[in-house]
Amino acid sequence: MVDNTHKVLLNNGYIVDGSGKKGVYGSLLIEGGLIKDIISNEVPDNIEVIDCTGKVISPGFIDMHSHNDWFFPSTRAEDFLSPFIQQGITTFIGGNCGFGVTGLKSSAQFIDNITANPFKSSEIEISWSSLNQYASKLEKIGLPANLLLLAGHGTTRASIRGYNSSPLNVSETDEMLGLLGDAMDEGAAGVSFGLQYEPGIFASTDELKAVAALVKQKNKLITVHSRASSALSGTYPLSLFGKPHNIIALEEMINIARETGVSLQYSHLIFVGEKTWKTYSKTMNVIDKAIADGVDFKFDTFSYTCGGSVISVILPSWFMEKVPEAYENSADLKKLKLQLTIIEKLLGFGYGDIQIAYIDDIELSKYTGMFISEIAKDLGITPFEAYILCAKRSNGKARVLQYKYANLEIIKNHMKHPASIFMTDAWLETEGIQNPASYGCFPRFLQIARESKILSLEETIKKMTYSAAERLGIKDRGLLKKGYAADVTVFDWENICDNNSLKETDKTPSGIEHVFINGNHVLDKGELTKCSKCGIFIRV
Repeated sequence: MVDNTHKVLLNNGYIVDGSGKKGVYGSLLIEGGLIKDIISNEVPDNIEVIDCTGKVISPGFIDMHSHNDWFFPSTRAEDFLSPFIQQGITTFIGGNCGFGVTGLKSSAQFIDNITANPFKSSEIEISWSSLNQYASKLEKIGLPANLLLLAGHGTTRASIRGYNSSPLNVSETDEMLGLLGDAMDEGAAGVSFGLQYEPGIFASTDELKAVAALVKQKNKLITVHSRASSALSGTYPLSLFGKPHNIIALEEMINIARETGVSLQYSHLIFVGEKTWKTYSKTMNVIDKAIADGVDFKFDTFSYTCGGSVISVILPSWFMEKVPEAYENSADLKKLKLQLTIIEKLLGFGYGDIQIAYIDDIELSKYTGMFISEIAKDLGITPFEAYILCAKRSNGKARVLQYKYANLEIIKNHMKHPASIFMTDAWLETEGIQNPASYGCFPRFLQIARESKILSLEETIKKMTYSAAERLGIKDRGLLKKGYAADVTVFDWENICDNNSLKETDKTPSGIEHVFINGNHVLDKGELTKCSKCGIFIRV
């Protein structure tokens, strides 16, 4: 619960308010869950004082792109969220990549499709359909941190007609728009698309436009996991001399934003495969031109060169439409093998870049932590056969870490770009290999900024606090300002660092000293406290 009585003074720190302005030395007074005042000299009597000498006092970090909404209802929510709080995060934006927990048709006919997602470790059972019902559940059990939702186009669509790949009919479209509209009316910040996942992969451009027009009408935000993040993908017909597929996917969404006027947040702008890195300049030129033309476009980014997903994310829509039968069809497999072979040779991304983070299969579970190419060698089969085996046996849901999403230079350029906002795109697992972003993503941003000097401390903090709050319409967080919620992170700028490596991806960062959520002291000298369930459900 939120403590509305306790007072604490964060004394003698360097206060960076999140606006991007130069910081000031002083003290921050927290009272009743709010920022009471910023004090330059005097220390009030009879109050808890925390010495912040040599430390930065900043707004609590906001994770612009999270999937932890699937973990908040869990009986183990505090365990799942602890690593994020330990990196200074106080607020999560859930419902990304089309995977929303609300805006669902009340019937349970397609519940298996809705819950067949990468977030099974939460082991939650959906007992709600609307945003209000979900929020009510969380408010009864308590929230370990703050949460704001997007409605997920994919899960809403799946709740109506499962993974059927045929176009929606008029009544189904109306029902989908009605459910998404209700979720926004109840406080969702907008709608997310997941166009490389079922069923978003089957959505036509016209369907996406209809959703975007609704979101514009509600004056909210569209976020999108686009149809392609690589120069060649299974999404579009292969063409050796055509436009890169990641740019085609980008332009589709920019055109939708231009036609409807909707605000567009492009999720995890990545460049999968070494050959895709060559499209970076062209991609950013397309983005910069769209922004100059008046399109409200921003993107979010993480600080690692790998990312988490499911094994089927690279499979083309024509194959996914035939799953599971396609896994046994020799003609389909032959066609797919040729397509993936061409992509691997021309893209610089292949089976050696896909690591099994977890697979729920008794015989294959021993390969957790191994790359597809290593599994193939152990089994004495081809890498393609090993990939198909893992995909088939997990129903396409084996959790993977994929590498070559970017290089350090791209990460730095993203960090500097005026349209970027920082996020993790990560969640914790009970088994297997962890995504390092669950543990060190925001400290790594700060470490990169400090070591490379590509951004000032103040600019870096803005991109992980106020930029997200402003983008989402959160009125009382993201800034250190009198009367705002006391979400505060205190850290050591000179020594903050990410401690993860390729072999160890679950290490707590160094340098995060204190975290307050709604005035509650949840991290004290780097250690989690017994203070929990102090977050709130945010509506905009």
